[in-house]
Amino acid sequence: MPPETIHLDLLFDADEYRRSEACPWTFFAYPTTLADVHGLPPDQDACRLLAEVQARGIEVAIWVNGIGNNTNYFACKKNDIQRLQEVLKELENANLFGKGFCSKRSEELFAKVELGN
Repeated sequence: MPPETIHLDLLFDADEYRRSEACPWTFFAYPTTLADVHGLPPDQDACRLLAEVQARGIEVAIWVNGIGNNTNYFACKKNDIQRLQEVLKELENANLFGKGFCSKRSEELFAKVELGN
């Protein structure tokens, strides 16, 4: 079950956005095989990141197989890229997430699948 702070009803449809406007900009990736029924990763810190980004007014999506097969992504709209980068930096500076959290945690989740865990 997703944390209460994630508003699943506010997630935008990344596939529809790609078809109508521009390619969503991804900022977190994880294996689809690890996703729960809502498409969220099995990582509470990653879910907390999504909630923090939403709480700061940035529209996000969970994009399944958006760029690569068997991969889910957190993505934002093109016009929110700069703001998202500022938010991620703010979260880092406030020590809510470690430096490079998105890339490091993504790598850890993919390693779990490669190792069969």
